[in-house]
Parts: sequence; structure tokens; C-alpha cells
Amino acid sequence: MRFRRGLIILAVVVLVLLFSLRGLASFYVNFLWFDSIAQASTWRGLLAAKVVPALVFTIGFFVIMWVNLLVADRLAPPLRKMRAPTSEDELVSRYQEITARYRGRIRVGVSLFFALIAGLGVSAQWKQWILFTNSVDFGTKDPEFGLDIGFYVFKLPFINFLIDWLFAGFVIVLLVTAVAHYLNGGIRFQNATQRVSPQVKAHLSVIVAMMALIRSVGYFFDRFELSFSSRGVVDGATYTDVKAQLPALNFLIFVSIIAAILLVWNIWRRGWVLPIIAVGLWAFIAIVLGTIYPTAVQKFVVEPNEFSQERPYIRRNIKATSDAFKLSTVDSKDFNFTQDLSPAVVEANLPTINNARLWDPGIIRSTYQTLQALQTYYQINDVDVDRYDINGQ
Repeated sequence: MRFRRGLIILAVVVLVLLFSLRGLASFYVNFLWFDSIAQASTWRGLLAAKVVPALVFTIGFFVIMWVNLLVADRLAPPLRKMRAPTSEDELVSRYQEITARYRGRIRVGVSLFFALIAGLGVSAQWKQWILFTNSVDFGTKDPEFGLDIGFYVFKLPFINFLIDWLFAGFVIVLLVTAVAHYLNGGIRFQNATQRVSPQVKAHLSVIVAMMALIRSVGYFFDRFELSFSSRGVVDGATYTDVKAQLPALNFLIFVSIIAAILLVWNIWRRGWVLPIIAVGLWAFIAIVLGTIYPTAVQKFVVEPNEFSQERPYIRRNIKATSDAFKLSTVDSKDFNFTQDLSPAVVEANLPTINNARLWDPGIIRSTYQTLQALQTYYQINDVDVDRYDINGQ
């Protein structure tokens, strides 16, 4: 039996290695290329930026999932024999009989499976991680929040990813934990008296409370995303963003925290009233204040008198553009020109005229598409402009 099991494990390992050979070869060749140009340290840094965050996030998600599954098993109600068991009772009884010896392994396996899924995607965020860990200040602050521009370039992208990852992770934890409670008998849809046990209500309330707290942090950082808004007449935070969306986000932070407090309170109440009030109030205010109110302000306050309402934010945009391109340091000079073009002037400026571009890429593309595409399935996507050395010119 052990020999047979060993052969199966060996066969699985061989198959994994065979399917991984192409990736391993590419991995090694990539290292050799970096090493050949004396950049092996850069290769190691990039590898660490991909592996370390993914490993940390995988372990973190594994712990969160494992703890919640352990709590779900500990809160499982005792199995009782009934005179007329329902199909759910039979399912729970059969599940507990089959898995009684393997509960610990099942928890580890399920937690590891979802942790690997949640952690693998983190490696794709290696650029944001490098920017976050190597952030520097630009020395210029944004006019609305007074934060250095470097915060928006280096830190905010990874922070937003982290918040979204945590929220999505707890959604998965909530669903898997609910399934675990169902298989353990804590949730019974066919039970007319008590469909969900009080202990399960308390446990699920804690998970949703964590989601509310994570979302409150998300609302806090969503405020800074207004600096990238394209809602108004110019890019950046404009009238609706500052006067409507920003106050709405500030209020939603408060509402999310109140919702989390109500859900934590439900640990002792163990009912449905507090969770329904918390989630319902949270969702209602998020829709009304977060979506409908800013849209109404833009439609009925800004658009009828757009230039007047947006004037301060247009000035901000102009100043930011001027500072970014250092236009304030440009010296303006008059260019004297004449409309009398003589052969002598042409001869004196012949090198410049010979280097003038004859074709406009935007126009020539459509011309080539018409003249050169012999079949409808040919498509000329773009026209590149280049320079050639012809007869020393």
C-alpha cells in the first residue's frame, strides 16, 4: 500500500516537473541574460519583489481562512438523531461521518487552496510594490489635500490594491465559512424553527464587520483618487468632486465604522436585526450619497453655470500643467518673419526644407488602407515615421 502510494506521488512529481520545464528554462535564461550584463542583483531584486509579497499575502490569507474554518468546526452543533430526518440532516450526518478523521487536513487543504489562488495574483503587482517601497517626494503638494505628488505616484496604487485584495479576500472567507457552517449543521434551510444558529450569526457578523472596517479605510483613500477624476471640465478634483463626492466619502467612512460596531455588537445579540440595519443603512447611504447626490450636483448645479463653478479648479489645472512642464520659466521672444519668399531665402534654408516631413501619418494611414489593402481582412493599424540616410543626407 505504501509502495503504491509512493509511486503515485512520484508520478505526480514527474508530471509537474515535465509541465514546468518550459517555465524553468525561461526563468534560467532570464537570469543568464541579466547576469551577462552585470545586472544579476537587479534580477534578484525583481524576483524578490514578485516572490516576497506573494508569499506574505499567501501566508496571511491561509491563516485567516484556517482560523475561520477552525471556528466554524468548533461552533458546529452536536449531531442529533431524529425520527424523520430531512435530506439536509442526512447530508450533514454523512459528511461528518466521512470527514471525522480528516477535519484538520480538510481545513489545511481548503485554506491552502484558496490562499494560493489569492497569493498568486499578488506577484503581478510587483511594479506597484517596488514603487511603494522606494517612494520619494516630488517636493510639490496637491492643492486639495496638501499631500506630496510622490504619494500619488508611488504609494497610492499599492495601497488601493491592498484594500481591494483584503475586501475580496474576506468575501471569499465569508462564502467558504458559510458553506462550512452549512456542512457542519449550523445552517439548515429546511429547518422551520431555526435556520441559522445564534453562534453562526455571531461568527458571520464578525467577518462582515471586518469587511465594513476595510471598506471604511477604502473610502478614506478613495478621497485621494478624486485627484485623478475626469468628471469635470478638466482633469483632477473639480466642483462636484470637492463639494459633493468628498463630503459623501467622509460620511461613508463614519457610516462604515458604525456598521462595523453594530455587527460586532451582534456577537452578543446573535440575531438578524442588527446585521440588517448595519448592511442596509450602509448600502442605502452608499447609493444615495456616493452615487445619486454627486450626479445630481453635477447635473443641476455645475452644468447650468459650468465656467463659474469650475473656475477655481481650472486655475488649479493650469497651474499644475505650468509647473509640470516648467512653463513659468520659459522666455517668450518675438520671431521676426517675412511673407516674401524669394529663391535666395529658399537656397539659404535648403537643409531645413529638405528635412521637412512630407506626409502626415494620420492622413497617409487612411490613404494606404484604401490603396494597399487588397482584401477586406487586411488592416493597416498605424504608420511609423522614420529617418533614412540617403546620399549623405
